[in-house]
Amino acid sequence: MIGIVTPVARVRGQSAKSAPLRAAVAGALVLGLCACTTFLPGRDPTVFRAPDVGSAEERYSAWFADERDGIVYFGLSPFWTALWESGEPGADLRVPGPHLIGRFELASESFLRPLELAAAADDVRSSVWDVLAHPNGWVYFTTFFEDMGRVNPSTGAVEYFPAVGRGLNELALGPHGRVYVTRYGSGIEPAAGASQDGAVVMISETGEKLAEVALHALPGSVTAVKSVAVDARSGSVIVNADVLTPGNGVAFARFRLDAELGRVEGPEFEPELLFATFTPSGRGYLVEDDDGRLRLLIRDGSMERAVLLLGPRVPHDFAQDIHVADDGTAAIAFWSGRVELVRERDGVFEHASVTLEKPDDCAPPDHRSLVYSAFAERGFVYATLFCGVTILRAPVPEAWSPVGEKPD
Repeated sequence: MIGIVTPVARVRGQSAKSAPLRAAVAGALVLGLCACTTFLPGRDPTVFRAPDVGSAEERYSAWFADERDGIVYFGLSPFWTALWESGEPGADLRVPGPHLIGRFELASESFLRPLELAAAADDVRSSVWDVLAHPNGWVYFTTFFEDMGRVNPSTGAVEYFPAVGRGLNELALGPHGRVYVTRYGSGIEPAAGASQDGAVVMISETGEKLAEVALHALPGSVTAVKSVAVDARSGSVIVNADVLTPGNGVAFARFRLDAELGRVEGPEFEPELLFATFTPSGRGYLVEDDDGRLRLLIRDGSMERAVLLLGPRVPHDFAQDIHVADDGTAAIAFWSGRVELVRERDGVFEHASVTLEKPDDCAPPDHRSLVYSAFAERGFVYATLFCGVTILRAPVPEAWSPVGEKPD
């Protein structure tokens, strides 16, 4: 897991050494160790906070999250606050700081001791961005500037995967337990004449790199691959990318690949794909921006089941993540704190909206909220907020409206 000139999902910076790509990226970018929780005062507590963690010189905040067995795991990073203060995408690297994964238990609504990941390198300076709570019991994580790896919350065992390389961004579960991860950029200075384009990487559960394919959208541009979604039933892989063009311009593209990453279709530029995910059964949820208006496509395989119109896109807003609960309720999280809920009941798709209340002291540039991942669980919506170690909560609405009839 950057001031935004144009909305960009999960934008990643580069190391201080990577001047060419860092310049292009800059064009796109304008717990306490105890199980304790602080409630902000109010009629119904909706903000849960833990004490600051990590380096005293940086403010670690809750970033991308995943949930398994009633525990929300989330990356802890000072990336955004360091960038806002300095204007440098690589500011997170200025001082040493630990790799940490936060934990929030839904049943008790309390923070657990964060997982501290002992890195092989003595000088750890990056932080945890995305996490994937794998069914095998491990939690996989990326750090972008440094190595990705996995941690076993039950035993504390940590494994890093240096052979996979750096610049790794977002994670998704694929067929046979494999893990797919996007490479937004190299993370280091590329060799002379080497491509700076990003890629999609497939690894085994134990971290062996099984396949990698670089993606290129336009001549003279850098294709920085962001999000990845994998249909574990069919093996279809969908990714989106920032296309960084000369003069600090940004375009947006999507690609479709097969499970082995041997066949690539694309790029496609319209409509813009903001985020996509698939359930284990193969149901797909895709959020698109069609000329400034948002919509959610719901698909079972290649069959389109429903289209939910989400209205005009607010400036500086982005559909940042989608998580589907065991009961089939999908929660689409937007930076602004808007969460769109969709479920199917008796063959009819229903929709409800939630607006999360945020603390007054969370005021990033341009009034962005930076909500990242949301989950509909236990009658509530829970979401990570990049504002210290913070979880937001709101009740799931009682009133739902039909999405509409199945499109032709």
